[in-house]
Amino acid sequence: MINNDSYMAYKTFHTTNKTAELLAKQAASEKKYKTGQMEGDVDPDSFAAKLKKADEYAASGESCGATDSIGIILRQMDEPTAGNPVTKDVWHNGAHVSITKDLMQGTTITIGGSSNPDWIYVTTSVGAVKIDLNDTTSLMKCLDMFSPEDVTAIMKKIQEVKQAREALSEIDRMKDRLFKEKPAEEQNGEDEQEKSVGEAVGVVGAEEQRNNEEREEKKFLG
Repeated sequence: MINNDSYMAYKTFHTTNKTAELLAKQAASEKKYKTGQMEGDVDPDSFAAKLKKADEYAASGESCGATDSIGIILRQMDEPTAGNPVTKDVWHNGAHVSITKDLMQGTTITIGGSSNPDWIYVTTSVGAVKIDLNDTTSLMKCLDMFSPEDVTAIMKKIQEVKQAREALSEIDRMKDRLFKEKPAEEQNGEDEQEKSVGEAVGVVGAEEQRNNEEREEKKFLG
């Protein structure tokens, strides 16, 4: 058969079509699976094998697949007992992830860590995620281990922390500018005032001490 194609010009292809044969094979394989006759070797690429795998996956309770791989790891870990936490270390895309299940503290997922860590904690559906703000590279490599909702919570928390710290830094900078912009007379006046208060306190303290000594002396003599 000749096909007129403006890009491929003229080409010849086979008229033999095995679609019906393949569908018949898959239908038979599906029927074999449905009747519980999966004994013997089964083609892993067959429709029946894929159907069986899908049913097993659904029965396992998984809901997010690859995006919930932290959850999958947690289910594979043993359960902790009192005073005996369970820890598992994994590497994901070259980043170190440490998962600890503790009966009292709950689950903690630690991602990465630099020589000068700046840790923050984010509450997620799989536990508290411990993130080093000085090692966000490791975090970026591991985001696909979490569900989309947990990724949103993690990124939101990081943004909130950064905004709060920036606000505090801006307040400190404003205080410094206001102090530097004060006239020298005001700054000296404040210093003199503090000095005068200190001297007054010292004088009062000395007079009070002398009065106490005089009272003690009169009491001793009289």
